[in-house]
Amino acid sequence: MSKFLQLCLMLPCCWIVNPAQAADEDIKALLKALSQQVTQLQSQVERSNSRIEQLEQELQHVRAEQVAAGKAPVSNTVQAAASPTTVATGGTGSASVSDKAKEKPVVTVGDVKGTFKIPGTDTSVGLGGFVKMDTLFNSVSAGRDRLGDQQLAMAQIPVGAAGERGQITFHGKESRLWFKSFTPTSDWGDINTYIEFDFYGDPATYTYTPRLRHAYGSIGHFLAGQTWTTFLNVSALPDTLDVGGSAGAVSSLRDPLVRWSEPFNWLDTPMEWQVALEAPRSRLWVDSALETSSSKSANPNLDAAYYTTPNADRYPDMIARLNLNPDWGNVSLAAVGRQLRYTNGTTGYRQAEWGGGVNLAGRISTFGLDNMRFMAHYGKGDGRYVSTNNTFADAALDQHGAIELVNAYGGMLSYQHWWDKQWRSNVTYGFAQADYPSYANTVLSRQVQSVHANLLWSPVSQAMFGVEYTYATRELIDGRDGVLQRVQFSAKYSF
Repeated sequence: MSKFLQLCLMLPCCWIVNPAQAADEDIKALLKALSQQVTQLQSQVERSNSRIEQLEQELQHVRAEQVAAGKAPVSNTVQAAASPTTVATGGTGSASVSDKAKEKPVVTVGDVKGTFKIPGTDTSVGLGGFVKMDTLFNSVSAGRDRLGDQQLAMAQIPVGAAGERGQITFHGKESRLWFKSFTPTSDWGDINTYIEFDFYGDPATYTYTPRLRHAYGSIGHFLAGQTWTTFLNVSALPDTLDVGGSAGAVSSLRDPLVRWSEPFNWLDTPMEWQVALEAPRSRLWVDSALETSSSKSANPNLDAAYYTTPNADRYPDMIARLNLNPDWGNVSLAAVGRQLRYTNGTTGYRQAEWGGGVNLAGRISTFGLDNMRFMAHYGKGDGRYVSTNNTFADAALDQHGAIELVNAYGGMLSYQHWWDKQWRSNVTYGFAQADYPSYANTVLSRQVQSVHANLLWSPVSQAMFGVEYTYATRELIDGRDGVLQRVQFSAKYSF
């Protein structure tokens, strides 16, 4: 600005010497000086703006780390305290904040959708689940605090005049919480873990006891822990509001197991072998003459002298499954081999027999989003895998302790139709039967059937509302039967 003053003082002198020439030269000099000053000011403003932007980014970085660590974020006063002098000179205070921010690891998005990485590691973790409220109107009650009023349990359908008529149940026991993790390795494949709970731990209607559904880990092709039995093709299960499922489907067992899965291709079609060793559990019908009164009182699993679950297992259930995964769906063929063993604690008498079964199941795409699901199974001594839980026995013991395997077979067919992207319906029919030896008690379940029909609405992916009608029958060996009709309303919110 001093040059500008000098030019202003010189201007009158120049005007006296040569008024026209002096005016022209002075104006040019003045404009040149002003242009230089404007250029310098623009450069300073750009440097200042750049520095302010850098400091704001560093401040946001520090705030994000403090929020992730559970601390109060840096106050806005910190930004106000950054004076123009500090911005222009790049003071040491901003540099120290930046250094501290760089020292702390940052929480980032995980390798799998819906997960985040643990800071400083390659492990991605996720937490989720859903809240589900069920309202059930039952034509007949299974009895006070019994599971049959909360989900379809074929063995608990009352026969004859027994049971309260017109019963209603509200519960949220199917609500679930799960946790999972994924860790990649260069030599062994991914390390995955999964844990899931619901609240069916106690059959009492309004008692919410957490129950472990799944708890397993896998590395590469090897899995160990509790999860769906390998005998079951989960993708073939029908889409029903009733978590009990269809009478004709393979029981939705979750077993402690070890399993190896080996994918391969054949004729350009993805396929997979699975072999597993799973926890055995036998359910035997025992002639009342074989069980002494002392053994009955000592065995909490004995149900009216008809069933017992002996603690005499010696070998795991051995299961193999072949999966075919073409573009149009999937089909699986599974086989199980198992030993049923009984030991009388009083007499020391022992009996054992080998049995097994096969299951063909799949899910086939039809038109648009529509699909058809099916199961067909047959076996001797595999009753624990047939229908809903505890519908049939695996074997029967006569009064002498001789063991005889029970033939069990059944099937399920379900069709899912999508009215549009938000509305869908499912119609499912299931049938299962067990053939007992002639000496078995005639009040045992011989045949079960069920029909499910529903209408489900998902306005958004995280919410589902639906209504379902269920008709189920249970027939005893003596020919008597019981019928259950149920209307169920459900609301489900996922997170």
